[in-house]
Amino acid sequence: MEPRTYSGPRRRRTYTQRRGGDPVRTVWGLITVNVLVFVAWHALGRAGFDFMAAHFMVSVESVTSLRLWTLLTSAFSHVDAGHLLFNMLALYVFGRPVAEALGARALLHLYVAGALVASLGHVLFGLVGGSPNPALGASGAVMAIAVVFAALFPRATLLVNFFVPLRAPVAVALYVAIDLFGLIGGFGGAGGGVAHAAHLGGALYGLVYYLVRSRGRRRIRRE
Repeated sequence: MEPRTYSGPRRRRTYTQRRGGDPVRTVWGLITVNVLVFVAWHALGRAGFDFMAAHFMVSVESVTSLRLWTLLTSAFSHVDAGHLLFNMLALYVFGRPVAEALGARALLHLYVAGALVASLGHVLFGLVGGSPNPALGASGAVMAIAVVFAALFPRATLLVNFFVPLRAPVAVALYVAIDLFGLIGGFGGAGGGVAHAAHLGGALYGLVYYLVRSRGRRRIRRE
């Protein structure tokens, strides 16, 4: 997905910079951490690979073994270059306008909290569906940010697969629907190698975050 047009956040950038730092630097900071973890996967050798798998992938086993940090570290972790590239492109595309509209601190909150909820969703699905497969990647966190982007900029146009133009809410809803059908098909162990439950967990958190924030703003206006 790639946004083609959107309007609104740039004129608020000076104000939002005071709320947690510079939005662009925050987005690039998150991307840098993801790239460094990717490099670690490929630079540490076989022994390092075992260490990364134990501490940068989330699963039922990692949580029951009390490696609870994997709920977050897995969201900065990619082994495949294509997976990393797609997620980082989506993070920049959605994250920059969201950070410029809401502030860098809000973006960090969305990434971290969205990642935690996404990881918990994957673990819960593993317990209910009987799938022990570990997961990694920023997709759940990015889904949380994408949902907020679609809510903030409903008139923005996204190029789905770099080709099909759709309004942001329609495009994001389409990806949510794909994950929902993938999750249903994944019960019993056939997940297709995609952590659909993590994506849906991140999307759910993004929706709740936007609704709660919007309700708070409406209450302030009334007061």
